[in-house]
Amino acid sequence: MPSQAPTSAGLRTHEALLDAGIEVAEEHGLTGLSVNRVVARAGVAKGTFYVHFATREAFIDALHERFHGRVLEAVEAATAGVPAGAERICRGAEAYLDLCLADRAVKALALEARSDPSLSASMSKRHERFAASAIPSFRAMGWPDAPAAAQLVAAMTAEIAIRELEAGRRLPAARRSFRRFIGVE
Repeated sequence: MPSQAPTSAGLRTHEALLDAGIEVAEEHGLTGLSVNRVVARAGVAKGTFYVHFATREAFIDALHERFHGRVLEAVEAATAGVPAGAERICRGAEAYLDLCLADRAVKALALEARSDPSLSASMSKRHERFAASAIPSFRAMGWPDAPAAAQLVAAMTAEIAIRELEAGRRLPAARRSFRRFIGVE
């Protein structure tokens, strides 16, 4: 984005490009997510794309960043008022998994993009923030190695998301097993 404050029309265009990117990704995946397809879907000129995003990689990163913003909102809503501990971890994981199913294209893009060195660093930082949110709960549960446990839970949650993405639906047995691993149920 330009250094000056964006206008409301500029923000709408920015969001329209991101929305178009999700639609294109749903149809064509990461390899088919071209700037040409995105601008055609958004109904804007190619130059407009580059006003908002320096590169295709920056655009994909913005899609992932917006997805993680939605994850944060969903997790905060699901865990509001729940004290640190196992139930808080489970509610946060459920919110994440439900959002992954609802926003399949971005989750699939994120999976594909993790192997792209130009995208992996920023995506890893978001993953680290998500994992770190479980540390206080593990500490409240008495885990001496809370950061390591939080990383493992984030990895487990991501694996369930991948399996649900492939299945196209919730996998109740996987979710129940997750809760049991955490100590709920």
